[in-house]
Amino acid sequence: MTSAVRDILEVARFSTLPEAELAVTMLRRHGIEAWLPDRDMATMNPDMLIGLGGVRVATESAQIFEARQVIARMRAGEFADEAETTGEWMLDHTPGKVGELDEHEVQGVMRHAKKAGVVVVVLFFVVFPLAGCILTMMGGEPGGY
Repeated sequence: MTSAVRDILEVARFSTLPEAELAVTMLRRHGIEAWLPDRDMATMNPDMLIGLGGVRVATESAQIFEARQVIARMRAGEFADEAETTGEWMLDHTPGKVGELDEHEVQGVMRHAKKAGVVVVVLFFVVFPLAGCILTMMGGEPGGY
């Protein structure tokens, strides 16, 4: 049983996992098979990225030249949208608004859960300990023993 040995080379390194994932996506959009051999390490030990020199993007040697060209074009900003470079996307931004709604009109799905969480915290960390102290002072033993 023989297996073909693939010659794998590093295309580039990025300081964060999201940057490296964007690079892989860009390479794949240009028909280049690329992946992150350090994804697991970057996910489980992000503090190690600095010591290891970042997250590597890898491809096969047959596509390395094209891959490095795409990365160089990406780093030069060739794929940037005009709105991103001019700040035009901020024109519609109005402080205090979320889309067409005012901030006070936006009701999150967790609103009731947050209120219930506050009640639980108050009960367990304020009311119950305080009730235990009062019962102890009145001569009763906490826990009913």
